[in-house]
Amino acid sequence: MRLFLLAALRPKQPPPPMAASTVAMRLFLLAALPLIVPGQEKMPARAAPADYAAHAPISPRHVLAAEFQGRTVPAANAAFVLQHYVVVEVALFTREYEFNCGRYSLRLNGKTALLAQTPGMVAASLKYPDWENQRQITATAGVGDAGVILGRRNTTPRFPGDRRAGSAPPGTPVNAVEVSENAPWDWVAKLAWEDGPVKGPSGGLLYFPYNGNLAKLKTIALIYNSDEGLITLKLRGSDASPAKSTARGRRP
Repeated sequence: MRLFLLAALRPKQPPPPMAASTVAMRLFLLAALPLIVPGQEKMPARAAPADYAAHAPISPRHVLAAEFQGRTVPAANAAFVLQHYVVVEVALFTREYEFNCGRYSLRLNGKTALLAQTPGMVAASLKYPDWENQRQITATAGVGDAGVILGRRNTTPRFPGDRRAGSAPPGTPVNAVEVSENAPWDWVAKLAWEDGPVKGPSGGLLYFPYNGNLAKLKTIALIYNSDEGLITLKLRGSDASPAKSTARGRRP
């Protein structure tokens, strides 16, 4: 009976603090989802496919056009630069078409093609830069030999007294970021392509992960995985004539 009374009078212990890894995982799951922004506005297509660096018919009634924008997101008020991604402006000249981001990949210098990333992932890299540095994605996915390979940041001290920032201790709160109506992460979603039906000529941005030096990019090619095969738009390093492979594309 005495032990029961002591247990009842003992103050309750507060729940253990949330581990930093749990916070990072929740941010990752949020970023992996498509970003929904009220009043979404698509980037208008240019007057004609020839106004882009490359263009090609992807069917008798559909023409795909694209241009490499480097790391720049051309927002309405002022353009801004992404640190971990490159940007491709894509336009479709068509009346009815079903857009699917999963059919697009980007090949740089002839290496493994990179898959387009969700606007939410790109926006998270702007809104939570510390999270982008502390915990990056490790994933593989493919269109043929296409893939995305990103690694987790190494926070192990390189030598005694290393001043490089390490992992946050357990329970460290995530700093809140003030949201602006025209914040860069909002424009990332406003100007991005969304999966779904396309009616009439329309444009938008696709984002691909890349941390390298843009000056070292000799060849850049946007690859579209159509039902008839892979269609390649050469954005740098050759003429803009498209090349179609004989490999069968995968259906969405």
